[in-house]
Amino acid sequence: MQGAVAANGEVYVLCRAAHPVLLFDANGRFISAWGEGRFSNFVHGLSIDRQGKIWIADSGLHTVTQHDPDGTLLRTLGTPNAAEPTFYGHPFNMPTGSAFTSDGDVFVSDGYGNRRVHRFAPDGTLKYSWGEPGTGPGQFALVHFIGADWNDRLYVCDRDNHRIQIFSQAGETLTVWTGFNMPSDLAFGRGAIYVGGGDGLSIWTPERRLLARFDPDVAGKGSLNIHGVWIDADENIYLAQFDRAVSKLTRVKA
Repeated sequence: MQGAVAANGEVYVLCRAAHPVLLFDANGRFISAWGEGRFSNFVHGLSIDRQGKIWIADSGLHTVTQHDPDGTLLRTLGTPNAAEPTFYGHPFNMPTGSAFTSDGDVFVSDGYGNRRVHRFAPDGTLKYSWGEPGTGPGQFALVHFIGADWNDRLYVCDRDNHRIQIFSQAGETLTVWTGFNMPSDLAFGRGAIYVGGGDGLSIWTPERRLLARFDPDVAGKGSLNIHGVWIDADENIYLAQFDRAVSKLTRVKA
């Protein structure tokens, strides 16, 4: 599962089920669902752009789609059911997520099949790509999710290399954060970066000073064995776990 909170506070959750996109209010009350029969059983990533549009990365269909909040399809990147050969690294082969920068460009993590990041213009034109298999800077084992911070730097969860790589919009490697256990997703608050993965939830400054850590329970069974992490405007934290649950950690106000 993966998710995001819209500007109006409604919570979107993507899951591999009969009703793929679930919509809840901030208290977890169900509102509606959409996407039935439109995604594969390996649909992977959901994100919301700065205009409030919903983007779905479907690893099984090899597509990234843009939708209105009610599910209306606006755009499809990639060809459904047509994986690009991994040798060339063209989009897509099992994409996993998307991120957006202030100029309107769309960055896609691609993914399980490719070891690439692709940059698209706002009109969907591919600008360029970077990445290849490996363990060095700018190389990936599994490009699991991607996010853009306040300064348009791209953070890539290179999950199976147990690290997060940080890039400029041009694909330059800026720094590499190591020491994680399968980082799966991250989110950006006001001066804080939230990282979820096999080692639970950790919260960092941009300079990588640890602010807080919530250790996981037994792997595969605990409430902090995390696949997705996102926050709302008050920096309450939402966690999507491998045990098919979503948890909300409410921020305590001083």
